[in-house]
Amino acid sequence: MKKLYRKSGRWFGLLLLLSFSFAYRPDYFEISKQLDIYTSVFKEVSLYYVDDTDPGELTQKALNSMLSSLDPYTNYIPEEAVEDFKIRQTGNYGGIGASVGNYDGHMLVTTIYPGFGADKAGLKVGDIILEVEGEDVEDRSEEALSEMLKGAPGTKTKVLIQRGSEKLNLEIEREEVHLKAVPFSGRVQNGYGYIYLNSFTQNCSAEVLKAWQELKSQGPLKGLILDLRNNPGGLLNEAIALTNLFIPKDKPVVLTKGKLEEWQKTYKTPKQAFDKDLPVAVLINSGSASASEIVAGTLQDYDRGIIVGRRSFGKGLVQESRMLPYGAQLKVTIAKYYTPSGRLIQAIDYAERAEDGSVVKIPDSLRSEFKTENGRTVLDGGGIDPDIETPSEEASDLIVALFQQMHFFDFATDYYRSHPKIAPASDFKADDTLFREFEAWLKNRDFNFDTHTGRILKRLQKAAEQDGFDAALATELNSLQAAYEKEKAQELERNKAVVLELLQEEIVARYYYDSGRLANALGHDKDIATALEYLANPEKYQAILKP
Repeated sequence: MKKLYRKSGRWFGLLLLLSFSFAYRPDYFEISKQLDIYTSVFKEVSLYYVDDTDPGELTQKALNSMLSSLDPYTNYIPEEAVEDFKIRQTGNYGGIGASVGNYDGHMLVTTIYPGFGADKAGLKVGDIILEVEGEDVEDRSEEALSEMLKGAPGTKTKVLIQRGSEKLNLEIEREEVHLKAVPFSGRVQNGYGYIYLNSFTQNCSAEVLKAWQELKSQGPLKGLILDLRNNPGGLLNEAIALTNLFIPKDKPVVLTKGKLEEWQKTYKTPKQAFDKDLPVAVLINSGSASASEIVAGTLQDYDRGIIVGRRSFGKGLVQESRMLPYGAQLKVTIAKYYTPSGRLIQAIDYAERAEDGSVVKIPDSLRSEFKTENGRTVLDGGGIDPDIETPSEEASDLIVALFQQMHFFDFATDYYRSHPKIAPASDFKADDTLFREFEAWLKNRDFNFDTHTGRILKRLQKAAEQDGFDAALATELNSLQAAYEKEKAQELERNKAVVLELLQEEIVARYYYDSGRLANALGHDKDIATALEYLANPEKYQAILKP
């Protein structure tokens, strides 16, 4: 009987293999041939190459090179990087609850997560980490230092830091750190709610629901703003669960189409909506991708809310993690997803390459039209277009340089150390006095920046030298340079309003963490102001949702 069972099992396995082959007909001979070639090359190089080789490094480079020809989201994850990959998916890890960055050769504490070990031990943003457990970290990478600080919850680590001119020893207990997907929510103006979602990690939809319930407990809500700006996406099931808070049961949210039959699937809302009538505005921008676009696109297709901001990123691809030998993983694109109206919002066709090998962006002229439930026209092939587009404000060369050279960061650190307390996060305002203080502080820094005009002037001077015109044009070129320097000196004053807003947010973050930064931004955020303008006017709001 056992022998018969084994034979029938083999026949069943063969039938499965045949059915798979008939469905997709992969060229097994070609696959086997290429694997044999790769194995042979790898063996020959390992045995006979003149210098020593590292088999693991060779393999990783080969795999990364192969996968880079597909799309940016199909990645090989070696065993040592799997833990970080899991953190990005779940938002949980064992550590001290702080982020670090390498700037100017120093390991700088850039973020403190409230309530965890680093916060309890008194570690502050702006502190420089010198040693961990007696080991100098000066030459360590950010990744290596992060690994040193992580560990099992309940264990402790000793850290030597520098704070200004003072050196301090701290003992920090590691904990199970959960990075909140909703770092801030609150009420804005007369009864309107605001929820910021920064990623689609595990249970993020439950965090949004909890924040929404808390907002309702504070009094009746007239409308809700869901902020998905710069949200790169994450878990598909969380996008469906979040959409379900707004959309009734059994409504299609997303359709996936892939090579295998199991990936040809329509995902529907499994539960009753938490609230299917409250006016909603979803904020998006070019940093809103993947799961963010599923939520925004589905609400748009059902005319459930208005979309405010700038066109989203355009990532209509679904990834799945596949286990590999020796603890490694492969994150592979398995399907494309479509919104309920039938839109594929993928903006780049990775299968089509230009002659130079670069990817091809789908031109607006080739985008197809689809209809929302109310009959409004929406387009595919280029992300989610907002219903109300707000202007994109490009940062000036001055602002970019102040950011890159950490001057906003360092000034906020100095301000925090010399001011024991400030007004509540939402009330703190940077004024002219603070601006003049920053202006004077900046003069003592090694700060310089270039502009588009400055770069053109340099090219002009170089061209004049090459052509032999520099002596003849010296007076004119010097006059141009002097006029340029005079105008450049006024750039800080011209950017005063933006500088004050950024200083204000950075300073508030020192006292009230990232949630304070978000609370403070509510008062001057133009996208939020636009959303409120429509939510507060039912006629304007409904007009957007009509064809």
